[in-house]
Amino acid sequence: MNYFAQLAVDDAHHVITGACADFADQRDSQCLPKIMDQVLDNLAQHDIQIEQITADTGYSSGESLKYCEEKGLDAWIPNFGQYKASRAGFEYNKELDQYECQRGNKAILIFKGERTDSKGYTKRTYRSSETDCGKCPFREECCGKKTKFKKIDDSIHKEYYDRMHAKLHQNPQYAKRISRIRSKTVEPVLGTLLNFMNMRRVNTRGIKQANKHIIMAAMAYNLQKYLKFITRKTIVKAAVMHVVKGAGLSLVLNALEDLFRSIIRPLNYRSTIPHFFRTMAYKGCMKLVIARIFGESRFKR
Repeated sequence: MNYFAQLAVDDAHHVITGACADFADQRDSQCLPKIMDQVLDNLAQHDIQIEQITADTGYSSGESLKYCEEKGLDAWIPNFGQYKASRAGFEYNKELDQYECQRGNKAILIFKGERTDSKGYTKRTYRSSETDCGKCPFREECCGKKTKFKKIDDSIHKEYYDRMHAKLHQNPQYAKRISRIRSKTVEPVLGTLLNFMNMRRVNTRGIKQANKHIIMAAMAYNLQKYLKFITRKTIVKAAVMHVVKGAGLSLVLNALEDLFRSIIRPLNYRSTIPHFFRTMAYKGCMKLVIARIFGESRFKR
């Protein structure tokens, strides 16, 4: 049995707000309500509300768009490839629920019922009569060489697709911006989980164990993000020296030597490093400090 993961990511800090596993034979669009329920529940525990959601075309379906509208979510999801906003040469009459031809014999395509295709999509079927289309001069162009009637199939959720289509085309620049935000937000997280969190393969049996695997990987990723929000307190030990004006380099040198000895001696290097090398180390450190304080030219003198 194969599984795949579903993730929801915050665009501000790339924090995973929801993660779950599902069977690989499911479509992404079928998993959107499940992952969004988890996200809404997680954010509600911290009094956080979702402003907008975006996803790629794979999450586009009538059920997903209906879910977003019922939950009051401002969704930006491009419609899938089979969607057609309009039919060339035909106009839809919403009151009579029929398509009306605008050319030739002005055929009327009446509603014939609903059917489910091989992919599981339920569609409404509209069909004309052979009497209207059989002798139409545009029959071959519109229906084909052998078919004598016109048939149009629409999704039962076409009104949801139409509203999303109008929304995306009324704000094309903003829709492109949202799409870029989705790419730069989700893709890096997926890359990190696949390459560093062992998400390429789930070595477990059962959907519950696969779900645990994905949740643990998401928790590890979020913990790494959490560490970046923790302020690191650096402990700095500073030594203050009071140098008498005109005392010369010898006084500074002796003071620095005492300072370096107090720092290096606790490291217990005395028993392992000969005295000659320890002395050279002291002098090397002191040369660097004196050069910083008095300048290279004065030190060389």
